[in-house]
Amino acid sequence: MPQIQVTGIVASPRKQMNTDTLVQKILDGCQKSGAAVSKIYLNDLVIQPCRACKSQDGSGCLYQDGMEQIYELFEKADGLILGTPVYYNSVSSQMKLMIDRSYCLAKPVITPSGKRIYESAVKKMKKGMVVSVGGSGSNPECVLPVFELWSPEVNLSIVDSILVTHAQLGKAPKESAELLLEAFSKGEKFARLLQAENQERHI
Repeated sequence: MPQIQVTGIVASPRKQMNTDTLVQKILDGCQKSGAAVSKIYLNDLVIQPCRACKSQDGSGCLYQDGMEQIYELFEKADGLILGTPVYYNSVSSQMKLMIDRSYCLAKPVITPSGKRIYESAVKKMKKGMVVSVGGSGSNPECVLPVFELWSPEVNLSIVDSILVTHAQLGKAPKESAELLLEAFSKGEKFARLLQAENQERHI
């Protein structure tokens, strides 16, 4: 049976800070439960903004850049840990670039009744976790509607999250031992869920 693959996608421009640290703790928990883990920093990739060319045939984007690595990941990973800081009640610009460039993966299909619907061109079904880290605000959950709207286009089901702000904790999230332990535990649980589903597929 193949080993479960879990990748963290960090959309914060600051490495080893709050968002990155929480994503890494989740990955550590996944690894403890037997998953192979990796991490991508979106800020390290050159990703052009979506040009609204309306290309939606499932063959991918017209532009060849850092998103090629992400498109490949969508077909290989069993689980994704999506980490973003909260900027102006939404995801970071790095995360928004990735999300907007996924538009080409929503393939239009005409139903027998003539209705136009959209299906993901991504074949691999995945599960995901969201990590949202705010500063002075009190609503880190504000990013969830963005992920809920985007996830079907990449064949992803969001099953868990860590939503936190510096203001709520009274300290930097990366300095909260309790929160780091929670992230590690959630990672262990997430990997076990993926493994159970993988076993069912191979029975």
